[in-house]
Amino acid sequence: MKILYDYSIFTHQSLGGISRYFINLDREINKKKYISNIIAPAHYNKFLNEYSNYKGIYLKKFPRFTSKIFNIYNKMTTLNFIKFNQPNIYHKTYYNNFWPNNFKGKKFLTVYDLIHEKFYKDYNFSYNHRPKKKDLDNTDGIIAISNNTKSDLINYYNIPSNKIYVTHLGINFETFRFSKKIIDDPFILFVGDRKRYKNFENLLKAYSFSEKINKSFKLVVFGGGNFFDNEKKMINEFHLNEKHILKIDGDDKVLSNLYKSASLFVFPSKYEGFGLPLLEAASNNCPIACSRIEVFQEIMNDNVIYFDPYSVEEIIECLEKVLWSGSIQKKLITGAKENLINFSWEKCSEETLKIYKNL
Repeated sequence: MKILYDYSIFTHQSLGGISRYFINLDREINKKKYISNIIAPAHYNKFLNEYSNYKGIYLKKFPRFTSKIFNIYNKMTTLNFIKFNQPNIYHKTYYNNFWPNNFKGKKFLTVYDLIHEKFYKDYNFSYNHRPKKKDLDNTDGIIAISNNTKSDLINYYNIPSNKIYVTHLGINFETFRFSKKIIDDPFILFVGDRKRYKNFENLLKAYSFSEKINKSFKLVVFGGGNFFDNEKKMINEFHLNEKHILKIDGDDKVLSNLYKSASLFVFPSKYEGFGLPLLEAASNNCPIACSRIEVFQEIMNDNVIYFDPYSVEEIIECLEKVLWSGSIQKKLITGAKENLINFSWEKCSEETLKIYKNL
């Protein structure tokens, strides 16, 4: 069986979880002695540039006014590769308007979430569903990264259930040993984007309203850009000590240090397609409090403590319960760590290969 992963995501993002997913999938499948290739004739993805098994060249960015030219180049080179190598599986890595007409095998697409479908009215997303709809209609099999995403695909696009296959993502987040903490004081950790459905605002309210928490713990925010004006306004209105709310950026090593040092990792999102930070925190022995949403319950079972993301009062109650109980923290750390066995890239690749073979 010959498998080909296309260039789509590698010309869409320079870094990101989706590109990591396909690189890890390709790496594991090649270990199993199948012929698997990523074709990205011209791309600007830094992860792919560090990976040896792909066909293409890396550019730091496409020169101005050349994106259409490189798009044509990527399409034509991909068509030629298919013609001469004749893969059995063509797996598109992201949505676009291109399917190879000369391809005789089976076509696959992975869907990660339906955030735009669910929230474009609430948050004024600019959204056009047509490219995604066209891709979904033209594929032979759809891989969803969670049962929650599968359910959304059925509800929003009326896709037959037997066309959708679920494979959970793996985790290869490297843990590091440290001689020194980045932050010595006790702190609560938030990771990633803070806008819209990520619900950072309610976490900030909970932190502000509980004097017990904000006097005893700092709030550390990793990634997601500088604080926005509305966030700065809230911090001022609630008379919070700005020295207690820290913004930190960095690489995986910095993030691992923060996970290991944090008293609690909090993930208050209203919706996710999966939730990799949960697994990252678990791998670094950090207790977790997160939203009571279907996908988090699917991934973590009873190995975290849940709260209603819309209830500031419940977030406060949940955080105080964990932060002042060593026994609860220990139980959460142990259970979440044991749960990681369900999320390896080897398992993800085996399940994906099974889907390819079935079709």
